[in-house]
Amino acid sequence: MAKKGRRRFKRNLLKQFEETFDLQRLDYKKRVRPVNGKAKLYGVLAAFLLYSAGFGVGYYGWSNDFVGEEVFAKLVWLLMVPASVVGAFVWLLARNRMEYPIRRDITEYMKSLEGTRGLLWRYAPVLAELCPDNLKCKEVMARSEECRFTAIAPEDYCQAVHDLHQALRDSGSRALDEAAMRELEENFSREQALEGLEKAPD
Repeated sequence: MAKKGRRRFKRNLLKQFEETFDLQRLDYKKRVRPVNGKAKLYGVLAAFLLYSAGFGVGYYGWSNDFVGEEVFAKLVWLLMVPASVVGAFVWLLARNRMEYPIRRDITEYMKSLEGTRGLLWRYAPVLAELCPDNLKCKEVMARSEECRFTAIAPEDYCQAVHDLHQALRDSGSRALDEAAMRELEENFSREQALEGLEKAPD
């Protein structure tokens, strides 16, 4: 096939990819960013409240001569440890609870995309040619081909989809080779997802 036809194939493949995957819904990092900010705020607040409570008790004891100045000074420093631990625990707990609805939504969408035979693995020739060193994407594709969808973390699936999209979009006028095109057509022939891809207008 002429190079022009192969470039057209890749453009149409990119268009089909963007129509198949809801890239905004699969933007895990963007969706969890506000959640992570709130979770950090809760963690800092919990650490501050615990430290303030301990400092207040220590200050009360020092100002009423229940504890000495040296003990109070040590207490001020030692309080940082439990306050930091509690703050980190609250942050992780809050983050997990707030991320759960997002992860569940992405997991349900991923299952609807993958169906019973898998979907993402069918783009393996694109990965092999345009970004062969992306090991995480290869791992996700292997699980997709094996239909082990429960073994795919939502964030990994999202990253793999966006990596493939970026590879197709940012490769410019670079055409896929004919072997990759044939393999793509074979991968999709069962679902006829790429039927008429080469015949699509420019």
